Amino acid sequence: MINSVGIVGRGAIGSLYGTLLKENGLRSLCFIVDEKRKERYQNTPFYINDKKAEFRYVTEAEPLDLILICTKYAGLQAALDQIKPFVHENTIVLSCLNGISSEEICQKVYPNNPVIRCIVQGMDSTYLNNIVDFAHVGEILFGSECKEQEKTVKELESFFASYQIPYRVCEDIVREQWNKLMLNCGINQVCAAYQGGYGICQDGGRHQKDFIQAMKEVQAVARAKHIALTQDDIDAWVQLVNSLRPEGMPSMAQDIKAHRKTELALFSGTIVPIAKELVIPTPVLSDLMHKIQLLEYDF
Repeated sequence: MINSVGIVGRGAIGSLYGTLLKENGLRSLCFIVDEKRKERYQNTPFYINDKKAEFRYVTEAEPLDLILICTKYAGLQAALDQIKPFVHENTIVLSCLNGISSEEICQKVYPNNPVIRCIVQGMDSTYLNNIVDFAHVGEILFGSECKEQEKTVKELESFFASYQIPYRVCEDIVREQWNKLMLNCGINQVCAAYQGGYGICQDGGRHQKDFIQAMKEVQAVARAKHIALTQDDIDAWVQLVNSLRPEGMPSMAQDIKAHRKTELALFSGTIVPIAKELVIPTPVLSDLMHKIQLLEYDF
């Protein structure tokens, strides 16, 4: 049974889940931080949806049943080091990062702990100047890769249901992660590279072809690895993007605008090297990666 939860990363996603769990009655909830960050957080007002947030920040070890890693990719290794004192033999680790690689990294550090693949999606949480705003809480998708994980997946299902966190258990979580990666390699990278909102990838948008072609290149790599991404998947993402506010921006474009390092390593930075090994051409993904690297150069 999951009774105690720690979160690493008090950004847009970590704050959202911290708020939902606290508001729905989870008593043992903390954010795992270092001493310097703890002092700053305790001395700086922090607001979520116009309300002052009061979280518990911990630096000293206490055993936790579940740890949510909600950092950016650049902070993943530091987060894995930071949580060591809080991990006991049954601690479940959930990496809420984008992409397909963070769970493998987590499992290497904690080979004896249950590391369950998940996807967080559909939320509109934004974080700027110690203010977090969100209207849509989205959902967390997770699932087992093997029979040994099925018990842990049921524990997570019971936990999220108890605290009214929207979730969905996937029969093939690896495919779902690749499907989400396909979207991100398209929408996130095109909007970041060309510094535009969703409108540039919508019907009639000047970069919709790039958006679709980037997804097709990911699809080709996935199929070579026996992961069945279909044209219906691509069409569904195109339809979704068409439904979004044209002026809205995905997280990577927001990072570029704020002069923050992006999660490029999780997108083209992951797919392009795999494609090279498989001798699959990725001209659009490679070009987007180059453009984003140039934009990041002085950050």
